[in-house]
Amino acid sequence: MEKILFIINPIAGKKTGKNINQDIIRYLDTDNFKPHFKYSEYAGHISEIAKQALIEEYKVIIAVGGDGTVNETGRILVHSNIPMGIIPIGSGNGLARHLRIPLSVKGAVRLINKMDILQMDAIRINGMYSFCVAGIGFDAEVSRMFQKMKARGLFSYIIACLRCFNQSKNQDFIVRIKQKEHHLNGFMMCCANASQFGNNAYIAPGANVSDGIIDLVLVKKPSYLQIPIFAFKTFTGTLKNHSLYSRINGSEFEITQENDFAHLDGEPTKVGTKFTVAIEEKALPVIY
Repeated sequence: MEKILFIINPIAGKKTGKNINQDIIRYLDTDNFKPHFKYSEYAGHISEIAKQALIEEYKVIIAVGGDGTVNETGRILVHSNIPMGIIPIGSGNGLARHLRIPLSVKGAVRLINKMDILQMDAIRINGMYSFCVAGIGFDAEVSRMFQKMKARGLFSYIIACLRCFNQSKNQDFIVRIKQKEHHLNGFMMCCANASQFGNNAYIAPGANVSDGIIDLVLVKKPSYLQIPIFAFKTFTGTLKNHSLYSRINGSEFEITQENDFAHLDGEPTKVGTKFTVAIEEKALPVIY
């Protein structure tokens, strides 16, 4: 019987994690797994729990929360060969949706019982990690505002987008790849491992989390008249055909921006005005 740890973020999404352990036990194959549960209590606690779990030799570690919870767990497990599972109860659940992990506890736990493993890439940015989508510019500003909001969920995220839209503008970026410099101007720039931000908003349709490639996406600011069709294409996975959208593929970039902040899987952080982005292939085994 394998020791399995569920790291639960009790305030993820609509705070559905508070009493989720009984639902997990109901569907978990307890003939093969001995479950343990730990709840995060403060910022950074999830990574602390994951570190201790490695010391205590858990065989499987499950992130119960949103993309932030997945990131905090995954960044500790990279290159450890310990599989990470996901029970998605967050606001967007971008990586879980990309991997087609069910959004129900029952469905997600049934995948854990099967233990099918995908060797997933990780994007390293100045020593930090992103497993879904990282970004600078507009979406980084949105992530900072969203983090300060009391309510979570899609509605709050839309409000954050609307508030940031008016004050945000195109900025200059320099992207260096294979000794060649690209001088670009845009509203936001995303480094995508997976295809979407979350809530089925596709910023990099067709992206593959195990192909050794970063999809570097540049989006120019849409006008108010362009927003409806831009939003439609985002949620239907057809953005690549829009005139404001461009994309570069590669395994390593050096990026210069006007600001000094970014978001990693929706969590705001500082990366500086110049930073390096690189792919680490097959860095994390994930249950899917």
